[in-house]
Amino acid sequence: MAGKRRKGRPRKTGPRYRNGNLRPTSEPAISPAAIAATQPHRAGLGDSAVDQKAESELGRMVLRSQISAIQYLAGQRYAAQWRAYLATLDGPRSPQRGHGRGNGCNPADCRGQGSECVCDRAKRSWQRSASVLTPAEILVTARVCCWDIACPLGGLAILCRGLDALALNLGLTGSDKSLCKQRIGV
Repeated sequence: MAGKRRKGRPRKTGPRYRNGNLRPTSEPAISPAAIAATQPHRAGLGDSAVDQKAESELGRMVLRSQISAIQYLAGQRYAAQWRAYLATLDGPRSPQRGHGRGNGCNPADCRGQGSECVCDRAKRSWQRSASVLTPAEILVTARVCCWDIACPLGGLAILCRGLDALALNLGLTGSDKSLCKQRIGV
């Protein structure tokens, strides 16, 4: 005699607990290092592939010892100033002005009057940092730090000079210290 077929979807095969729930299969755990080794942007970093710095081009340059830790910090701060300034250009819209038109912060009638205006302070901060860079340094530094694009061929020396100037301007080092790596011939 044939048994009745159960309605619905058939059960998954595998070992079960006494209550009928399926036991989880013991698949081997994949280490974060193995996952990081398969990612193309982390290739060639070796044991440093799992480091958090490997997420950005500037961080990968530190891990490859192309730039120093102070230059890395200067690049991060420059990128943060750039992002803060961009946020003021297309900031949140004021719901009081109808259909979301217009930026809610105008330096003339801003929440913080005069020098306390957050938008104006972000603009001045970025302009102060950008003013110490030459046009070539601005292009290479923005490409690597802000846009997370690989440093162009022959641009490492320009990037180092730009990051050194930013580190001095931001007060990360004294003026008597040389930050650039000697092996790149700067």
